[in-house]
Amino acid sequence: MRNELNILIADDDRTTRHVLRLLLREHGHQVVAEASDGEKAVELCDAHKPDIAFLDIDMPRLDGHLAAERIRLNTPGVRMIMVTNLPTLDNVQKALQVGISGFVVKPFNAVKVVEAIDHCMKQKR
Repeated sequence: MRNELNILIADDDRTTRHVLRLLLREHGHQVVAEASDGEKAVELCDAHKPDIAFLDIDMPRLDGHLAAERIRLNTPGVRMIMVTNLPTLDNVQKALQVGISGFVVKPFNAVKVVEAIDHCMKQKR
């Protein structure tokens, strides 16, 4: 699976967004929007309807779990991958409950990101 996907990146850390954007473009994907908080992520998903949204758990205004819940309700076709440096059991369980399809643990590398995208796209909606 190497088709170009439209992707949204939501993370309050500018460096993380930058690295993820470069890595995704390097693998042939289009980054259609970026958000530094959860509320903006929800708005941008609604506006751009990306194939995948990468959501950080710990963001201002709305955390990744709440943003994912709203995205799932507002834009049900968007698949979501959680990006976190806190892969606790509680975070994983909450993420699965709100419809997260994959996880990328910080610090990430290209292999982890590509595997998460492949896994996410293979799941049935």
